[in-house]
Amino acid sequence: MKDKIQKFLREVKVEMSKVSWPSLDELKNSTKVVIVAVFLITVFIGVVDRILGFVITRLVR
Repeated sequence: MKDKIQKFLREVKVEMSKVSWPSLDELKNSTKVVIVAVFLITVFIGVVDRILGFVITRLVR
């Protein structure tokens, strides 16, 4: 069992050395894009929810 764990950890180390990590600037820019996208989607869903709620309320009355 110990040999399997050691082999696994060696393989993880090899694979992690192959990873292409983003630079700090790329990471910051990607984070900004994600935050803006989440905000826009939240606003869109909120507006659609309000409109549908208004329409359904009018239809039920």
